[in-house]
This record gives sequence, structure tokens and C-alpha cells, in this order.
Amino acid sequence: MNSKHSSKSSHRFFTARLFVGIVLLSLAVVGATYPIWWNNRSATGAEKLLKSQNHKLAIALKNTYRGKSCKAQPGPGVLNIPSLDLTAPVQQGLSNSVLNVAIGHDPSTAWPGPSSATLLAAHDVSFFSELNRLKNGSIVTYTVPCATYEFKVSQAVVSAPGKQISVPGGGAIVMDTCWPPNALFFTPDRYVVTASYVKTLPQDPAAVKISSAVNLTQGLSINDPSGLPFSSLELQNNTQPLGLMSFQGTPSQAFIESDAPLQLDGVALEGWFAAIHTIEANQSSWWSEFAPGATFPAVFAGRPVVQSSPLQVSENVRGVTPISVTLSGNIDGSPVKVTEVIKGKKLFIDSFNAG
Repeated sequence: MNSKHSSKSSHRFFTARLFVGIVLLSLAVVGATYPIWWNNRSATGAEKLLKSQNHKLAIALKNTYRGKSCKAQPGPGVLNIPSLDLTAPVQQGLSNSVLNVAIGHDPSTAWPGPSSATLLAAHDVSFFSELNRLKNGSIVTYTVPCATYEFKVSQAVVSAPGKQISVPGGGAIVMDTCWPPNALFFTPDRYVVTASYVKTLPQDPAAVKISSAVNLTQGLSINDPSGLPFSSLELQNNTQPLGLMSFQGTPSQAFIESDAPLQLDGVALEGWFAAIHTIEANQSSWWSEFAPGATFPAVFAGRPVVQSSPLQVSENVRGVTPISVTLSGNIDGSPVKVTEVIKGKKLFIDSFNAG
């Protein structure tokens, strides 16, 4: 009897290891296209998902108090990492439409629970931007109606895509993102954190808190010129190399670990491409529509612009409120720094400095 049980456990452990290796490889393929996800941004937003999950949790909690049966059901929930001040919705799937507003659950794995190995993935510079700060022993919880599952971090590794990693027997959450965590381009390496199941708690309302940061960039757009097709401003239709993300000011953890930085960066890139195409077309009238406070760089005008170095992006944020975005790159070998400021729901180029 013990021999059969040991054999089954070993088989489950081997299967979990094999599966994670295969999944990491498939995530690398998904990740190859991840920079263009900005162009498919969903209007739903993480905050709406959190509110929806919170509503379901509240109903379950009321039913418990009324004496009604409350049995935990596996499925979408809320991931909470107290040491990172991270609270985020978890939804089914690894598509761009999921990852731009939530942490994605790989559908080939079971949902988090006491006896299942689960893979969760998110973009870097987003929900998992601070994942590398987690230490062994850090607590991770996953809340569904009627229960909160507690896990403890047991391992963190930088892994090549497709490489097998050890998954502990019993329940575990494996969290995956790109490495390094501030890259705006596809990176082949993965940062993988494993947390082992500890115990199940009654549903804890305190485990769910809604961030006020996540919808501040919803509806934000560049004041694109009427004579320039919007499709020419999309990242997928441009060849600009991308560099790293950084922050200025006093951004809160709630802002950093949400979908807001990438949403803001996506709009700022549209402003950069508007500038590039306007310069190439030598259209100073277009320039005045989205860069009224900046001088038109006539020195570059009227010829194809060559961009050879990665574009570095720095967001200036006060708490959960974005103030401006600075993009540093080059044009025809000359260093260029562009600052875009937020006015209402529009982003305008405030300065364009070259040389």
C-alpha cells in the first residue's frame, strides 16, 4: 500500500516538473510578442476585475454568517503578497487580453489549492515587477469565495525557457515572469518563484483590497494629429528598439505593481512615434497639435529617421498619480530626450531636446 502511494506521488512530482518545463517553453513563445500587447489594451481594467472578485467574496462571506453552506470552489481569485503590497486579480489564460489586466492562470494546470501545482504568469513591469524582491519564507495567499489558501515561498530561480524546475509535492504556486523585471523588450530568461502550500484559512476579507491606482491611465491618449493615421503610431507598426523602465518621483507600490505603468508607457510610445513620423513628413502643423510647448526639430525634418539605440523610459509618478514620462533614445546618432506631460486625459510632448 505504501509502495503504491509512493509510486503515485513520484509520478505526480515528475509530471509536475515535466509540465512546468514545457509551459516555460510555451511562455517564451507567448512572450516573444508581448511588447505589442499595448496595442490591444482592454478597457476592462484590473480594478473592475478586483471589484468583481470582491463582490463574489463578500456574498460568500455573508452566506457563511447566515449559516448557509460555504464550500471553496477552485477558480479565478485574488493573489495577495503582503511583503510586496501586491493585490491582483487572477484570470484564466495567458493571452494578451488577460495579461494586460490580470495575472494569468495557465489553463493546463489546476487552480491553486492544497494538492495542486499551479502556474501563474504576468508581465514584468506590471503585476510581477517586484517578484525578485521575494525571499524564502515570504507569504503568498490566494483567495476564492469561502477560503484563503496560504503558501510560503520556497525557491526562486532565473531559468532558461524550457528548462525543468523542481516543483514540491502537494500544493504549490509557481509564479513566472520575464528576467530582468524592468525590460520593455522580449527577454528569453524567466524569473520563477515557487511557493509551497501551508494551510487553508476561512475567507479573509482583509486579503482583498482594491488598489486605486489601476484605472488612472484608462482613457489616456496622445493628442494625435488629424493628418496622421493612428495605425502609424502603434508599436506593432514600428521598429523602435526598447530598453528598460524606471521610475522618478514617489510612485507607490500599488502603482508599480499594477497594469498602470505599461498602460502609460504604451501611450507615451504613441507620442514618440507621432514625433518621429511628423519629423519624417516635415509637418510642423501636425507637431503643434501634440507638442505645442516644444520646438519643431527642423534639423531632422524631411528624411527617414534612423533609431539605432534602445529607447529608455522613465515615468514620473506621485503616489498613484502619473505626472510625466521621459523617453531617452537617439535620432541619426544624436542623443534625444523627450518629455511628455499629462493634461487631463491627454499626453502632450512638453520638450524635445536633441544633441
